[in-house]
Amino acid sequence: MTECTNEDRADWAAIALTAYTEQAPASLFPAPDRAERVRLGVVAAEAMARTVFRNPVEQVVDGEESAERVIGDLITYVFCLADEQASPDALTRAAEELRSTAYPVTLAALCEVAAAEAERVAAMLAALFEAAEAFGCDVPAMIDSSREWFELLKEAEEAEEADNAVSM
Repeated sequence: MTECTNEDRADWAAIALTAYTEQAPASLFPAPDRAERVRLGVVAAEAMARTVFRNPVEQVVDGEESAERVIGDLITYVFCLADEQASPDALTRAAEELRSTAYPVTLAALCEVAAAEAERVAAMLAALFEAAEAFGCDVPAMIDSSREWFELLKEAEEAEEADNAVSM
């Protein structure tokens, strides 16, 4: 694969978000049941994978290994997509609120990302977490890894931009 930018990664997440939105309920509530969130997470992940990966085998999420690779990458790309709107932590908290079965329901983080117009991104992230979990992935570890990778990508791109500005 050739060198790509965080803007490219955000574009790939936008493709996944479009696929998710086309099949998800128009309203966030009532939230889809777990099986539907898993299906929607796979739909989003495979839409991104068809764009990013050339090998057809890599374009399918059908087990733990493929989920780790495709969904793990997509979580990072989602952070790139929402970078100007909401932090990875806020998106993750909002996604977890959407997945929660706890009562009483708390939606403080979802309200925070909705104010930034990123509630659909959080809903897709919730579906990605459900799908990853359904395939046996360690979702908290995936989130941590994606967050760290996103921060490294962001730092590297900012450093490159600073270098380019100095050399002009």
